[in-house]
Amino acid sequence: MNQLIKLDEPLLLFNYNQALEDPRDGLTLFGPLKSKPPYGISYGIVGTKMGIERFYRWADGIHKFMAHPDSNKRDLWIPFPGFESAFGIPFSTKAVIENVIDDKYLGEILQEDDSFQRVHKTVDLYEKPIVDFYRKCDESLDIWFVISPEGVFKTCRPKSRIVNPKNKVTFREIRERQKKAYQMKMGQYFLFEELKKDYEAYQFDNDFRRQLKARLILGKITSPIQIMRETTLTPDDFLGERKERLRDLQPESQVAWNVLSTVFYKAGGKPWKLSGIRDGVCYLGMVYKTLEKEPDPRSACCAAQMFLDSGDGVVFKGAVGPWKSLEREEYHLSKRAAKEIMEKALQAYTEYFGFLEKPREIFLHGRTYLNDEEWEGFMSAADKDIKIVGVRIRQGTLKLFRQGDYFLLRGMGSIENERKGHLWTTGYIPRLQTSPFQGVPIPISIEICKGEADIRTVLQDIYALTKLNYNSCHYGDSEPITLSFADKIGEILTAGPIEKDEAPLQFKFYI
Repeated sequence: MNQLIKLDEPLLLFNYNQALEDPRDGLTLFGPLKSKPPYGISYGIVGTKMGIERFYRWADGIHKFMAHPDSNKRDLWIPFPGFESAFGIPFSTKAVIENVIDDKYLGEILQEDDSFQRVHKTVDLYEKPIVDFYRKCDESLDIWFVISPEGVFKTCRPKSRIVNPKNKVTFREIRERQKKAYQMKMGQYFLFEELKKDYEAYQFDNDFRRQLKARLILGKITSPIQIMRETTLTPDDFLGERKERLRDLQPESQVAWNVLSTVFYKAGGKPWKLSGIRDGVCYLGMVYKTLEKEPDPRSACCAAQMFLDSGDGVVFKGAVGPWKSLEREEYHLSKRAAKEIMEKALQAYTEYFGFLEKPREIFLHGRTYLNDEEWEGFMSAADKDIKIVGVRIRQGTLKLFRQGDYFLLRGMGSIENERKGHLWTTGYIPRLQTSPFQGVPIPISIEICKGEADIRTVLQDIYALTKLNYNSCHYGDSEPITLSFADKIGEILTAGPIEKDEAPLQFKFYI
């Protein structure tokens, strides 16, 4: 059946019900689909004194028109018209509340040799003022900006190493502390108070971003955060010996598009939504993360991301269990665990999103095949009139070349048979007159592994889902939103203690 087809480029809806291909065009010409909050964004900020100063300098600049200095590249790097022009609401250059971190004390913490203690203490500095704000004040802010110095970025990640640390510890000592912390978690309590402190530090991942988000989620903080590095705010403050920037960034116009579309979304706005998606359809992206601290190497946490055509998304946890295969890098649920995931999805559709009726179609997206046991679990939770389709999405290997100076077009598809096809989500984009992705375009491989659906419809839906990423503002991603954030969400879900029976939480808290 081999057929080569060209899919229609998905359109996005903006204000006045106007539809365009590129979100930057739509926001510039018509504004966002929904301006919320209507009177601007209220925010708090946490950072060092210098970090907060750099943020305000950046905030002053986002009100101006920004364009790439090279006119030949303005199709790729579309100018940013200014925040109020793009999003229809003001952005205050002054936070509702500022929390200044003692940079001298922070510097001392960053010299800790034990990475778990180093990251945990650093997160303490940023988490405490946010938590204290909600304990003392009834007011709710739209978003918090967390300003990260380069020292935090360099030393508060899992593989970070300190050159001249204080309180030097060996790897064996750290492993012993982790072991005792795990024993404490399992109910074996100790008399010494310092062991409790060890447990507090070792129950979280030694990554600043993951741990901060996980702790705020566990603390039921109702405002999302936006972590920003100081080098993103003022890159010209960080120069090398030859006066070159130490960090290679996209043009300031694209940085503004990416950051501010995310901020607008996290603050409650709706930048855009898909046009032409069928009513009553939702998409579930399966998320798995191995629990490395558990003694059973098969132990993993499962979750699902649920998305609608409107761009609304929620994340809900499933059960923890021996889901990982030791023979292959695959995850498979038990019948009971799969049933629980589907029940939560249906409940979220009606209760969280407020629909009066259950969905007509549910597409399950994952990187592995669904086996018979988990498929029976998914099906047992749904009514007979709900159509469920399991789709495996993986990186493909097929390469196609065309004559001429340009790569294959984005949106090309190859249909092998009624259940399998390939989709090029990267490639030449006529609107941009170039390909923003590096290298020869490689498609994603798409296969209907369970249920029945038209392969062309499945390809077109997945193609549309590459344009629902509010965490950046560009023409489209290489993967659908149902899978592009799966690994990052899994990392945050397992970055701290896993709580059972948690309510669905909006996608914006994880990005």
